[in-house]
Amino acid sequence: MGAGFGFRVWAEVAEERRKLPSYSLCVRGGPRLLEELDDTPGGEPAEPAELEPDPAKAPSEPARDAAAAETALGDAPGACPPAVPARIPTLASLSRGRVSPLVRFQLPNVLFAYAHTLVLYHGGDDALLTDFCATLLGVSGALGAQQAFASAEEALEAAAHVLEAGEHPPGPLGTRGAMREAARILLGEGPANQKGYTLAALGHLVQTLGRARKRAEATEVRDRLYRARKKCQFLMAWTNENEVALPALALDCARAHRAHAVAAEEVAALTGELERLWGGPLPPAPRTLIEELPG
Repeated sequence: MGAGFGFRVWAEVAEERRKLPSYSLCVRGGPRLLEELDDTPGGEPAEPAELEPDPAKAPSEPARDAAAAETALGDAPGACPPAVPARIPTLASLSRGRVSPLVRFQLPNVLFAYAHTLVLYHGGDDALLTDFCATLLGVSGALGAQQAFASAEEALEAAAHVLEAGEHPPGPLGTRGAMREAARILLGEGPANQKGYTLAALGHLVQTLGRARKRAEATEVRDRLYRARKKCQFLMAWTNENEVALPALALDCARAHRAHAVAAEEVAALTGELERLWGGPLPPAPRTLIEELPG
């Protein structure tokens, strides 16, 4: 994986911002992420314990998985991600026990929603902060509804279903584009820094959700943003300590992206064949085969 392998979503943000002159074009370096990450209000419960994966069961060939995912996704133009947070909490400080092996599958769901929302709202400008967070939590069941998933494919399909159902605004990336970007974030810059993009994305979400929570007036909204922020902190801590698991996750996302693309191509081909047979986009009106004779 060469140094030229980049992360397209920040480039997409810059392109979308060019269409809106009123927004800043400065995405180099990303938002400042030096905010304290462990400012849990007194008396609030820590992240619930979920079983930490057995190191013996971690992917045995992460480099091969990363190469396979990169091949499936193709290259992307270089782009400058947000900065990685200066301080990342440890898992031990956020949970009372071991972490569930299913925690990893929340990452694709969160990163899908992040990529979609980031491009849709031009990087999370302050003027769009409320809409940004509402869409983020609506698309990501992991953040908005504390949803768990049994696989990366299930996590991506859950987020894709929300968009395809029209429950939230569609974005420039589309469902397949958001799947692709989730995989690219998980791939990182390469074997020397596999986790950098994921940590940067989660750190950006921690900062953004924190800003939105300070502005929110309704207690229910503040509580929901708080839970989502804590989830991002937890996933950031997990990522920081489980970098070896990321290539396999990226490969799973790349396969889901490809399967989604193949299914869409098959539907398009079938639709085209039907339209050819019908002579248009709608089937012809049924013809009467047997006429009743007047009595």
